[in-house]
Amino acid sequence: MEAPPLFFGRILRILSGLALFAWLLISPPSSLFWRAVLLFFGISLAVGGAMAYPGCEILALPNRLLRRRMHCY
Repeated sequence: MEAPPLFFGRILRILSGLALFAWLLISPPSSLFWRAVLLFFGISLAVGGAMAYPGCEILALPNRLLRRRMHCY
């Protein structure tokens, strides 16, 4: 029996976000810019997975904060 693809995608996004958080804590980059990038992508992946957001992972967090739907093409 296979897991539904939506459930697997949600779990994978959440795990990817947590992996970026772990990377940020274990061996943080020296540049503040790359720390901010890892933090943004980690939060965006975790939020997108928890909300079951079907769109682009980059826009999951801004869409949630701005309460509107932006699309990346």
